[in-house]
Amino acid sequence: MKTCQAILMMACATACACFGAETGKKDAPGKPVPDLGRVMFIGDSITHGVATGSYRWALHKIWVDNGISFEVVGVETGNYGHGVDVGAMYIGKEFNNKHAAMSSQRAYETSGRNHTSGRLDRTDILDWLGLDKTYTGPRKIEGKAPDTYFILLGTNDTLSDHKGKGGIGNGTNLDEAQKALLDKKKGDLTVIVDAIRRANGKARIVVLSVPTWGNIAPGNNDRAEDYAAIVRNYNKKLAAWAKSKKVILADVNQGLIDVANTEKPGKGVASFFNKGDGLHPTSHGDLLMAGRVAQALGMAGRSGGVMRKASAKFDMSAAGMYEAAADKDGVELKDDALIMAPGKEFKVNWEENSDLSKGFAVNLKAVVGNGAAGGWDTEKGLVLSIGNGEHSGQLTITESYLVWNGSDVIFSADMSKNTQALRVSWLPGSTSSHVPGGFYVWVGDMLVGEALADDSAATKGLSLRNTTDTTIKVEHPAMDGTASAPAPKGYVKKETLAE
Repeated sequence: MKTCQAILMMACATACACFGAETGKKDAPGKPVPDLGRVMFIGDSITHGVATGSYRWALHKIWVDNGISFEVVGVETGNYGHGVDVGAMYIGKEFNNKHAAMSSQRAYETSGRNHTSGRLDRTDILDWLGLDKTYTGPRKIEGKAPDTYFILLGTNDTLSDHKGKGGIGNGTNLDEAQKALLDKKKGDLTVIVDAIRRANGKARIVVLSVPTWGNIAPGNNDRAEDYAAIVRNYNKKLAAWAKSKKVILADVNQGLIDVANTEKPGKGVASFFNKGDGLHPTSHGDLLMAGRVAQALGMAGRSGGVMRKASAKFDMSAAGMYEAAADKDGVELKDDALIMAPGKEFKVNWEENSDLSKGFAVNLKAVVGNGAAGGWDTEKGLVLSIGNGEHSGQLTITESYLVWNGSDVIFSADMSKNTQALRVSWLPGSTSSHVPGGFYVWVGDMLVGEALADDSAATKGLSLRNTTDTTIKVEHPAMDGTASAPAPKGYVKKETLAE
């Protein structure tokens, strides 16, 4: 244990030396960011948060887990509908729920080009940052200009407005709407970024792609049949614009998009979005979005407040553990991997007298199926069951989804091309730290499942079942009698790695 942590600390110390620690220094996309300084979130209802704390609350937890320094400032507080209360805590850090976002906000309102409503009292980025000296109202950032900015705008401009208001609606002016947003000289996003740099020439700016929609409700877009293509087209142009403006782009759609949806490619997994409108992410959608933002900043994912470990204790791909397995018929040990024939199961029990009250974990990497070839199999796959006799959970890895307890999709990706290890941990939780108990799931070091519920089964140990019609290779499966998060792939302060 201590050896593992010493290695992690040494790696992190090396990373700190390489990355530097100047908060105000401009950062290239993907370059790890050690501190954020004063932070400002700019956006519409997705940033505001509709019945959730928004991706901002999920990011707050990532930063706390990684020991990142930050102070969030803004001109608005709270969420639309019940979300997360101001003052909510996570491991000793208060969430002040501040931002510069409003439901239905348009980029042309934020830039100051056109105020057609009373949103945010008809103020704009120039007012908020004190660049318009004639503005003396309350919606102004006090103190020095923020150091780090997160911008998610364009949803309403491109998908909701009608012809003549900047968006497409039932018109055909999509190109005009995109130009109004992304023109390199006069586009609304350009004006916003230029204003930020006038206020702080060393500002770090992160622009988020527009999240795909899940199951669009009537009335949000009169051309609903085209929305997935519209989002994909806009985000492609946004990526080119971000490169030209030298800002960091966070593609938040990886994991949200339903890869198995061949009828409307690019459509989101419905359960990741609000059932009422199909547009606003649920708290789970927020979790996935925040993970991608952290990756764009070069940061490690969530740890859930538990120790990060490179591997688990009991290596089931070792000869001793393989021989001790309760059931290994049809499962071959080859090159530190389990080769599982179709329909076969592999079981391992906990060692005698194992104290699992502080949690337990399993780690493995698997490639399932052949992806889109021959059609997506969304039900059969590799079924992992793990438990201590009291708390049990089941993760199914299909060609296209990670599914919890047989029914809840928590992540979507082509698992036939998977290159990352999966970690499942049960955490008892901590009331004092505001970390809810339950099962946590990681893909690589990105948390994709938080405080997931127990299964009804009373598993005691671990089992792997191949429910497909083809052989599955399970690389380095290992289990451990302590809760743990994966070793970080991005930046994390070394003191957060201590046991």
